[in-house]
Amino acid sequence: MKPARIVFPGFWFGESDLQDAVQLARRGVGGFCVYGGTAEQTRDFTLRMNDASPYGRLLFCADIDEDLSEIITDAPPLPSNFSLQQIPQQQDAAYRKGNLLARMARSVGLDWVLAPVVDLGYTSPAFSDVPLTVTHLAGDFIAGLSNGGALNCIKYFPGISGVLKTLAQMEDAEFVPYKHTFRRADAIMPSDMIFPNIDNDTQAMLSDKVIKGLLKKRLNYKGCVISFPLFKGRLRYEDASAIRMLHAGIENILAPKDASGVVDAIEREADKGLLLDEIIRAVSNQEMLLSKSFVGPEPASVEETFAAAQAFGNK
Repeated sequence: MKPARIVFPGFWFGESDLQDAVQLARRGVGGFCVYGGTAEQTRDFTLRMNDASPYGRLLFCADIDEDLSEIITDAPPLPSNFSLQQIPQQQDAAYRKGNLLARMARSVGLDWVLAPVVDLGYTSPAFSDVPLTVTHLAGDFIAGLSNGGALNCIKYFPGISGVLKTLAQMEDAEFVPYKHTFRRADAIMPSDMIFPNIDNDTQAMLSDKVIKGLLKKRLNYKGCVISFPLFKGRLRYEDASAIRMLHAGIENILAPKDASGVVDAIEREADKGLLLDEIIRAVSNQEMLLSKSFVGPEPASVEETFAAAQAFGNK
């Protein structure tokens, strides 16, 4: 059982070294988050990494808020989340967006769409500022993703709009979409912000109080928890932060700046016998997610899915 499986390195087309990625795949990482490639480049990359991996099958993540155009340079944009409730002729717009997004992702080799954002807000990528509206639209979006064959991840827990609220206020607002979508969530991603009324000293993604105390104990979430992408997370000491996240209840580390260094740190910690439970839980979750990713429909062609997305975006 390879400790490296906890890590999902980022790969930036035009910046990252392909041979470094191959070596990481051979070391046994769990998958990759891709950034800035064309559909063809992304598809070729996923095939090459699967060939290099000792598992033969990795999970490839789309780290997005709205749609694939954020990470795939030739992907057509889709309507914003916030606009979906204003599309009168499309009562199932959120479902259709999720379904199209899943089909597009699968066509370029991506299995795991790190969306939707279920924070409350007045602008995109939020669906709405009304908790039950967010719950309804996010639920439809997740159903679309699932039926299109992609895994999901709801984020950014505990809800950015609650950063200055009391815990009681968040119970009535920010937590509502989470509690209603827990059973459908393939994973949850904590925020990189500090929530003073929960943990005044620590970013949510590093906080034992937020992840173990609030998410897993108080709200009784039993599923997978993955990190906020580390390269975005304003961390001073990436290796130490990754280890701290794992001990706080995070099960997968996404897109560190120095993936090899983070893998080295995790392997050192594992050699001390300090991460056995975390590694077992992460591998178990990955096997479950891989099995779910095999259940969906066969991927359609890039041309077909991108054309459908273009038509939907133009309505």
